[in-house]
Amino acid sequence: MPGHVRGWAVGSALVIGICALFLPACLQPDAWLYPTYSPHSDLTVIHWPKVHLMTTHWRATGELPLWTPANLSGMPLAANQLAMRFYPPAWLLLLMPSGTGFNLFLALHLGWAGLGTWWLLRRVFRVDALPALLGGWTFALSGKLIAHMAGGHASLIAAAAWMPWAFGATSQLFDATSVRARLGWAVWAGLALAAQLATHMLIVLYTSYLLAAWALWQMFCSGRVEARRLGALVSALGVIPLSAFALGAAPLLPLIELWGYSNRALSLEEAGAYALTPLQLGVALFLPQSHAGHEAVAYLGLVPLVLAGWGLRRDDRRTWFLAGVVLIALLYALGRATPCFELVYRFAPGMASVRTPARALIVGALALAVLAALGGQRLVQGRIPWHSRVIPALAAVTTMSGGGLAALGRADRATLGLACLPLATVLTLGLAARGRWHASLAGLVLACLTWGDLVSFGYTLLRFIPAQEAFAPGAAAAEYLSRQPGLWRSYSPSYSLPPHVAARAGIQTADGVEPVHLERYDRFMELAGNYAHLPDVPAGHFSVTIPPFPPGRPLERAFRDVPPNLALLGLLNVTYVVSAFALPMDDLALLTQLEHVYIYRNHRALPRAWVLPTEVARPFLYPDIPTDWQPQLEALSRSAATWHSAMPHAVVIQEYQPDRIVLAARVERASVLVLSENWYPGWRAWVDDVPAEVRPVAGLLRGVPLEAGEHRVVLAYQPLSARIGIGISTMAGVGLLLFIALIGAPRLVSRPVLVGGKTPR
Repeated sequence: MPGHVRGWAVGSALVIGICALFLPACLQPDAWLYPTYSPHSDLTVIHWPKVHLMTTHWRATGELPLWTPANLSGMPLAANQLAMRFYPPAWLLLLMPSGTGFNLFLALHLGWAGLGTWWLLRRVFRVDALPALLGGWTFALSGKLIAHMAGGHASLIAAAAWMPWAFGATSQLFDATSVRARLGWAVWAGLALAAQLATHMLIVLYTSYLLAAWALWQMFCSGRVEARRLGALVSALGVIPLSAFALGAAPLLPLIELWGYSNRALSLEEAGAYALTPLQLGVALFLPQSHAGHEAVAYLGLVPLVLAGWGLRRDDRRTWFLAGVVLIALLYALGRATPCFELVYRFAPGMASVRTPARALIVGALALAVLAALGGQRLVQGRIPWHSRVIPALAAVTTMSGGGLAALGRADRATLGLACLPLATVLTLGLAARGRWHASLAGLVLACLTWGDLVSFGYTLLRFIPAQEAFAPGAAAAEYLSRQPGLWRSYSPSYSLPPHVAARAGIQTADGVEPVHLERYDRFMELAGNYAHLPDVPAGHFSVTIPPFPPGRPLERAFRDVPPNLALLGLLNVTYVVSAFALPMDDLALLTQLEHVYIYRNHRALPRAWVLPTEVARPFLYPDIPTDWQPQLEALSRSAATWHSAMPHAVVIQEYQPDRIVLAARVERASVLVLSENWYPGWRAWVDDVPAEVRPVAGLLRGVPLEAGEHRVVLAYQPLSARIGIGISTMAGVGLLLFIALIGAPRLVSRPVLVGGKTPR
């Protein structure tokens, strides 16, 4: 078979092997990916509501919104990377906002991750097709990556898919001999980082530090860079962050603006959440379990672990670097159990704002994939050293350990894998080293073992369920509430109305699930939900959910004895309370009980917009949170209720869209129009087509000053950060196209290297 045909055949096998994970989805229409270890998925809870909002708004107006009113009483969508608003491949979801669309999106990005690793190995590390296939499967199908995919972390998977491309482009920059070539590879690496900026900041930080460490290693430790080239290389490397910023300015600038208002000021303890203990890490590497949850999964494959040992070479300093990356990833995953985590937290810019240290194993998976492929390359070249005592001893230990655990009653995929996979790997290596098997046959067997190793574990993490099942929780309550007239919000202290079910029914909620919240909103909901005093819900701490559910207690009963503050909820236009338990409160009227869910009407609820005379509103026109915030908020609620009763028809909402609200107001004296919407910079107002100020009310709500008379008030979300960012990214995108068309970029596919049958030795 000609070399290039063989290369393309193996490359096709790489993609087909990755797509095999999604075969069960082909057996049912509109199947939704869910984890086997949890009844919830971020795919539906976090990602789909944003896609649904953007799709609905785009079809109605031809534009994508910058703000979402769906949950948490409104959030800036432009700053939310999980929305992937500025990520062109995610626009596929606007055409297919369904389980099938997300499955295709995830499969494409796993394939992109595998192809990126394949290209990295073929172009940079010069390995043959079969070892590159093995390496591509090792990264794209690694247990850590698939566990996060199972959890529904679509944006994380998209960001991780660009990591090998960024790493490979940076590596090619050092090998380039012309200024044009170096510039091309720098721009390509910047493009990969910009794609990550539009999807997931954690992976951006991981990739950035990986590239920085690799660049320093190449310049000062590899012995390959001459001193006279350092200046040119540093200049070319500087193009990477510049191009990444220019291309990724649209999502980055709104995110920077949000950071100053967010709840991501993490303590060392909060940043170290979901770290692994040494015992957990040791077990997870060799005995993977699907029930542990995505953060606890650390499985990178037994076959790649064995092969990586042969990938290390004393005469190849690149392998030292890769081994160091794996080691640092393992140490960092242990969190505060080692000094590594605290050093990174205190001294690495940006790392104090991210948590879940075990996710660093995604970087470790890429480094391990390269080492495993290099080990496979040594086999292909016939350079595998065979130590007759060490190798059988290793196989014996793993086989006896796995077999012993199976005999003790734990005969599952983990124990059988430990018993069989290392043994099969070392037997294959031994047969090839002794000349019993041809090296190509042994390479093919090892690639198949790697695929079987990782896919068999991947299947234990994934399940595909029909849309009816995915949207079943809370469906009866959502259907009942969707028939209620007017504009209002709901609140559930028991997660009885999941975000995706609420979004499909068009219900806006004061609760919700988001990795980044507005910090002042968190503090407000601690008062409104009345849970700040609970010992296992520490006030002021970070939480993904509102309300933050205490660990170890079921959601249905966690706040059974915690009556919410109905007056404060009423400030947010919370008209309905949906609860899994009874709430016998004077100002709550039970409307119905459906499927063990109680639906109440809050008699303290205020409308979405109301007016206060200026002299009444003046004490509440402050931007910051005072120490006596709760009394101030309750005083605002009383004043608002009094004046709304006196002027019930003073405000009429004529148009309500995510980025635009139009109101008609009639007031007899100077007043302040107050909206039960989160105040945030970027909202602009016009009163009778004249620009007006949008002022914070009680440090939380939006207010617009009005003179006496009848007015038409328009509020629009037009953040300067997004406008500048979109402008910069647009110009950078046009410049990139011109660069490709007029100057040309380095070819990413070089037939003799990428798909040829022979590679430089």
